[in-house]
Amino acid sequence: MPLSSLENLRRAGHRIVDLIVDYWEGVERRRVAPGQPLESVFARFAQTLSDEGVGLDGAVAELREVLDASMAMSHPLYLGLVNSSPLPEAALADLVVSAVDNNGGASHQGPANAAAERELLRWLSDRLGYAGEGLVLPGGSYAMVQALYLAKAVHFPQWLQRGPQALAGAPRIYTSAATHFSVARAAKVIGLGESGLAAVPCTARGAMCAAALAARMREDRVAGHHPWVVVATVGSTGTGAIDPLDELAELCDTFGAWLHVDACYGGAAALIADRRPRFQGMLRADSLCIDLHKWFFMPLTAGVLLTRHADSVREAFDVAASYIPATALVEAYCRGLPTSRRASGLAAWFGLRSVGWQTIEEAIERNIRLTRRLEQLLQQRGFRVMADGELSIACARWEPPGWEATRLDALQQAIAADICRGGAAWFATTSQADEVWLRFNLVNLHTRDEHIERLAELVLCTAQRLSADSQPPVTAPTG
Repeated sequence: MPLSSLENLRRAGHRIVDLIVDYWEGVERRRVAPGQPLESVFARFAQTLSDEGVGLDGAVAELREVLDASMAMSHPLYLGLVNSSPLPEAALADLVVSAVDNNGGASHQGPANAAAERELLRWLSDRLGYAGEGLVLPGGSYAMVQALYLAKAVHFPQWLQRGPQALAGAPRIYTSAATHFSVARAAKVIGLGESGLAAVPCTARGAMCAAALAARMREDRVAGHHPWVVVATVGSTGTGAIDPLDELAELCDTFGAWLHVDACYGGAAALIADRRPRFQGMLRADSLCIDLHKWFFMPLTAGVLLTRHADSVREAFDVAASYIPATALVEAYCRGLPTSRRASGLAAWFGLRSVGWQTIEEAIERNIRLTRRLEQLLQQRGFRVMADGELSIACARWEPPGWEATRLDALQQAIAADICRGGAAWFATTSQADEVWLRFNLVNLHTRDEHIERLAELVLCTAQRLSADSQPPVTAPTG
């Protein structure tokens, strides 16, 4: 099948944009999760690629089936993992990013992207009040690897030169028991291994206990180890907990440790003037990461890593590449792990340029308000609600009297599974303090009061119906 003519591309482009806008317009009439079994979706796509294509018109016609087999992230009752409904303006810019296809690794390969990303990072740093070097990366897990590698280069240059045998004692990374699994993965990638991780006890909601961290760091130093990195979390994935940032920063100063703040989810709230004092400790971080594709509502993937060790970045990552033209800038490929990069910064810049920060700030505040409202409604209906929620994650349990712990945990999973199968809403469960909780996470542009009212009633009716069953099923999505 030959390449499509420009006129055919124009017509197909209009059809695709119409399809996308129709999808957004009618998203509330859709199931949140597709009702098709996963096996049937895989079967639909199996053996569809061959030497001969079906043509542009034929492929465009099949896109409707793609939408029907996709999670409806823009549905007001998608309250699942920390995946946001995308800002439509930024999503449209993503089409341009793909069409132009400039490599974000070097400015001469994408001047507009380099300029847009620089402005995006300037605005973000200024809004946070954090002065340092920045880079847009493919998500928070990628940023975690890069941050730990930079910490390794700054604290242990001999490790980079001669391997771990050059160190007199073992480095330690400290996290809370509720920290995202990307820390353990990054530790493996940089050559530390899981034995170098120390999980610190946390509060009932999941915030790291500073006193327990101090005790562990002292013990490790006495044993001849290096208290090296503390990973603090602003908005844990399971419960939205915020670690005691100022206390952790003080401990890092005392022990000479690197403070990395994982603000991938909750960092957006730190840009709101009235909420900024709660997050002041972030400004003392050696490095921090924020995912724009979470609470900034940008398309996947756009993680931002910021560090105040700008002078060490190029030394840590730069390599000679004679075939890449020299410029006066310290290019992106010299400041981080990726060489080729998608121009995600351009789509994020376009989204902010289109609607302004105020629109995003209002959505964040609405998400937080609605989350507290959901907690109130569930508590009024007899649910036990996890205390001290600050961000946009609510956790609750339905606990019929006289049920043993394992059966109660199974009931929470059954409630979530039943509602998700029905398609009216999608949320997950999480495990915290040895209990399974219903977990509702709002990073959604479209959720309003009436949706929260409807959800609370749906959860109550489902909980009452299933708790009347002596043997509830136990399978459910987990988050």
